Amino acid sequence: MEPLLRAHGITRRYGRGCDRCLESTGAEAGTNRCPHCGTVWACRDVSLELRAEEALGIVGESGSGKSTLVKLLHFDDEASSGFLELSRLPSLREVPELHAEGADWSRNVLVLDRYRQRRVRDASMGIVYQHPHLGLRMGVSAGGNVAERLLSAGWRSIGNMRARASKLLERTEIPLERMDEPPRKFSGGMQQRVQIAKALSGDPPILLLDEVTTGLDLSVQARVLDMIRSLREELRLSMLVVSHDLGVINLLCQRTMVMKNGQVVESGLTDQILQDPQHGYTQLLVASQLQ
Repeated sequence: MEPLLRAHGITRRYGRGCDRCLESTGAEAGTNRCPHCGTVWACRDVSLELRAEEALGIVGESGSGKSTLVKLLHFDDEASSGFLELSRLPSLREVPELHAEGADWSRNVLVLDRYRQRRVRDASMGIVYQHPHLGLRMGVSAGGNVAERLLSAGWRSIGNMRARASKLLERTEIPLERMDEPPRKFSGGMQQRVQIAKALSGDPPILLLDEVTTGLDLSVQARVLDMIRSLREELRLSMLVVSHDLGVINLLCQRTMVMKNGQVVESGLTDQILQDPQHGYTQLLVASQLQ
């Protein structure tokens, strides 16, 4: 099956780089900062594929580059180099700007201008951030946050937008009597559920989840994860799941990539990664969460 998303050689560096960077940084060097020029390699030569209805996990310690990778794929940050291809998604046929002369988006969407990248993103991806304030306007009502995304997708009827927002908020377990309240009055778990409703408003085939349960109580984590799993099955979503928690990865993901110091050190089926890790860093990561 052709992947929905294919990335190759995705790299993000902060600094000019030098001739000794590559040998002085990365997983084996134990740092992503070059000791000679100070350049930070947040992501280095990362490749991945995401197929229809698949959940791919990205795991690693803080600073491993996993959240940076998601920001690059979502165009929140600009890649220094790399190749990102989206397959011929039906939703992208409705974005006329992509088919303008010279818009070679089917080959590498990283070369598009920022406006066209946003149009690609809005038509194909939704994202849920670790910190809800990155994905929500805390002073705007929960329904208004969902409507804002619908407006950017071309919706104009207030009645239709409110009906769509009501349906999504109800599906993500937000009481409808609180639809007109701002997320700043909500608990952390409810804020994450509003983010999920907003992310799903445009029916994206791909959902990006960046540490969505970090900081939540265990009981709240369980409810959010159960909801995500049922939504994936119901809506037939493809998901990219970033987490430092192997339990989350095990629950949601069929395949897993392990990152350290900006590089992928191991990838494979999730069961294989957790039960028979091959790389020394993966072995330490698994052992530390079994203690």
